[in-house]
Amino acid sequence: MGEGMNIEEKREQEKKIWEYITHEIINKAPYYKQLPFVFKRLSRGLAILEFRIVPKFVNTQGIASGGILASFCDSVMGMACRTLGHHVTTLEINMNYIRPISVESRILGVGKVLREGTRTVVVECEFFNERTELVVKGRASFYILQKDKKGN
Repeated sequence: MGEGMNIEEKREQEKKIWEYITHEIINKAPYYKQLPFVFKRLSRGLAILEFRIVPKFVNTQGIASGGILASFCDSVMGMACRTLGHHVTTLEINMNYIRPISVESRILGVGKVLREGTRTVVVECEFFNERTELVVKGRASFYILQKDKKGN
């Protein structure tokens, strides 16, 4: 991914990906406007986002709900697919909840494309807490609905 590119070409590619994701997806999908996340890095096959566990995302035990974590994981992995220029939908998702996440925690989500096929994309996601401990690991398969004509 991006092999054989010089630094300027890679920066230009990352800039195009950034603009594509932030303008074409975030501004057009109301769902993403509701999630408290910040983009940290977007490049081909990689999406890194940071988000905070706000009180409305915790369960009765005072920790982050597994459902909201699955939703964030799906979003991070979907963004990694979108950096390839694909319009995708989730086929299946597998989640491993490794450590509890308390309210007000800041989480770094890293989504990486493992394999890009002609019809599907396999992606993994890892969430890290402020102490850089792995707290959630997910993997999903996405179906490619359409490839972007812009060729991001």
